[in-house]
Amino acid sequence: MGLRGLLRTGVFRKMFLGFLAVMIPFTAICYGALWVAGNALSDQAQQSAHSKLQFFMDYLQEELRNVNQMLIALNNDADMPAVYLHQHDGFDYEFVQLTGSIRAKMKIVNYSSDYVTDVFLLLPQSKLKLSVNEGVTSIAPADETILRRHMNRTDEMVRYIGNDTITYSTAVTDGSNANVLYVLGTNLSQKRMIATMNKLDDNKKFNVFLIDDETKKRIGDADSETLDRRIYDRLEEDETSRIRVDGKAYLVQRSTDHNFTLVSYIAESSILAPVAVIWKWYAGISISMILFAALYSWFTYHQIHKPLLKLVRTMREVEIGNLNSSLPVSQKDEFGFVYKQFNKMVVQLRSLIEEVLESKIERQQAELKQLQSQINPHFLFNCFYIGYRMAKSGEMEQVAKLCKYLGDYFRFVTQQGSRDVALLEEIKYTRTYLEIQKMRFSNRLEFEIDIQPGLERIEVPGLLLQPLVENALLHGIESADRPGFLRIAGFVDGDALRLDVKDNGRGMDNEQWLKLQSRLEKPMNSSNHFGLWNVNRRLHHLYGEESGIILENGAPDGFTSSLRIPLSRLKQQPDAIRPFKALNQEGGTGHVQAIDR
Repeated sequence: MGLRGLLRTGVFRKMFLGFLAVMIPFTAICYGALWVAGNALSDQAQQSAHSKLQFFMDYLQEELRNVNQMLIALNNDADMPAVYLHQHDGFDYEFVQLTGSIRAKMKIVNYSSDYVTDVFLLLPQSKLKLSVNEGVTSIAPADETILRRHMNRTDEMVRYIGNDTITYSTAVTDGSNANVLYVLGTNLSQKRMIATMNKLDDNKKFNVFLIDDETKKRIGDADSETLDRRIYDRLEEDETSRIRVDGKAYLVQRSTDHNFTLVSYIAESSILAPVAVIWKWYAGISISMILFAALYSWFTYHQIHKPLLKLVRTMREVEIGNLNSSLPVSQKDEFGFVYKQFNKMVVQLRSLIEEVLESKIERQQAELKQLQSQINPHFLFNCFYIGYRMAKSGEMEQVAKLCKYLGDYFRFVTQQGSRDVALLEEIKYTRTYLEIQKMRFSNRLEFEIDIQPGLERIEVPGLLLQPLVENALLHGIESADRPGFLRIAGFVDGDALRLDVKDNGRGMDNEQWLKLQSRLEKPMNSSNHFGLWNVNRRLHHLYGEESGIILENGAPDGFTSSLRIPLSRLKQQPDAIRPFKALNQEGGTGHVQAIDR
């Protein structure tokens, strides 16, 4: 048996579904726990990074504030205007003394912060520069850039970011702010800032960089400049965000003041690395459990399901009627005992079925006789009333015809009515019956009988058509307000013989038709002993459930009752059948040996 057939096995499917019912919730809980753990690690890492960023930003702001305040204080020193006034005196004693005093004060600013690398004073009129590192020198081109940034500006402090330094400078201008008298500034090392930012992450997993909000210049490691720029371009307003670059997710933190934006980011996979290890272990355990379940299923299939399937298959064979089936008793376990008892049960069942079948045949034969006996007296009652009416009215010739027809009728009933007869004989008997009914209706009844050639010698049960004809007369033609016409047709319809009895009465409404259909299908009881039900029961007994009566309501233009008998259930098959053509009212060219009108 393949995997598909195995999964269709009832017990195996239940065990497999039971295993899934245990595994799926367990797996879902484990994966949920891993997901929660991953989120917790991610949140913890982000909180830690945010705290470190905020600490560095606060530290950086404090350092810059201290440096700027010391520059402003130095700029307000009395030596600054004095050195400006003596800048054209050359290197005389007083100028040298002033520059030495200012340089000493500059050193105090220089040593006030680890980030400060130099403090300088620019004298644009004399093209001189005084710095902590170099002393008195000439103004360089880079210094010219700083001077130009102070032109026509009233800012107390100007920030300029170069390649390696961040310069903060303050200037003293003339009254029109057009000419710069002197500039005092300090250089801060970008490398030292980067080194401090890198110290925020002990495990070297985070990347940290600084962006100047005014110029958008970046301060950070050169190796990660491209990725830093792409992440900064996608930054949102939130302090914490998740950004995907080239299919890789990054957790990003930002901290902002009025001058800089500090950004820290880390690959999400780096944070979740411990969880990924647990995921791999659990995946291995899950695969092992699946392999164990498969091995256990294979074992239970061969030890339990396979013998059980063998028992089920044999039981199904017995169910469809193969009572010669048996199971080999070779096992010494519980299945061997069940197989042995099953074989005994099949033998006993076969004996009981044979007994029941014989009893059923006898009962059906008795029931057929009972049904047939119910048909004949019913017709006899009607005939006596017809004879009584004609004799009382003095129609002696009609009484004579009636007695002859009754003699023919009862001769047929007593000699052939209890056995199968040729369809032609059944038609002759029905014609006799209709002649009697025609006398009853005072010649207001016409009938037509049309049988498809080749069907004349087919054997059918005797007295088969009479109840249908009687039903058409009593419930159709008798209640109509016009002359009655009855047509009987016999023909092959597909794989069945069909005998139709159609009248031109008023038919019946849909509710009555459905009620009659329902009564035909009810089992035997005291309220169902009417003609059509009797015929329907006879057909079911003789030809199976595929046979029976078909009712077609054509109200207000009549009603059709049809008998259907499968050709395969007939004792004698029809002769070569010629095409069937309905006869017109003036007669035809001979579809039957004689047409009855």
